[in-house]
Amino acid sequence: MALTTVVLLSLAASACTADTEAASEKEFCDVPASSAEGESVRDLLKADELKSTVFAQTPHLVEGMKEGLGEDLKEQTPSQTICSFAPRETTGPKRLRIEFSWIPRNPETSEMDRLPGRLSHYKVNDATVEANDIVSRLTVPCRMPGGLEKASQKVLLQGQASNTLLMGTDVQQKTIDQQVTFLYLMTRRATEALDCANNPLAKEPVVKPSPAPTA
Repeated sequence: MALTTVVLLSLAASACTADTEAASEKEFCDVPASSAEGESVRDLLKADELKSTVFAQTPHLVEGMKEGLGEDLKEQTPSQTICSFAPRETTGPKRLRIEFSWIPRNPETSEMDRLPGRLSHYKVNDATVEANDIVSRLTVPCRMPGGLEKASQKVLLQGQASNTLLMGTDVQQKTIDQQVTFLYLMTRRATEALDCANNPLAKEPVVKPSPAPTA
């Protein structure tokens, strides 16, 4: 897909620390400390200064997601990696990655699609989330405008955060909750960029685990 060919590297710490512009005026992956997203990710990563890798700017996110929205989607679309974050002093490949895809509303889910390990389940406003120690997945309806409205009613937008910085650590429930909060905020940016007519994530997140589904 067109999105996957666009790789833009942004390793300057200033991109993550400058507060001169409102978050809504900045590119998708810009998370100044004064923004809700910036405060959330700094709490999660326990870092005041971040380095980021930007794989796609906002127009490429929108273009790629629109291209993936077929009329009769039977299975999940390939994930579109948008950006990753790490504390500035981090060495090695471990990162917190944010990506998006479409999934059918009633998928024939195989065991390969399920997150491994013990899961935490959440209901955050109009979004449903499940998470293990490393990966969080949020799904939410997104009614696209114009000619994509019919197709978008058959699918859900899925945001995923995978935090390999947590591998090999004793992950606490608070950390999982923090990652879900950050994923919610970044997925809200995606719904705004995609112009989801139902505005599904307009409310502020109140994140706390809920009982596991019985079915």
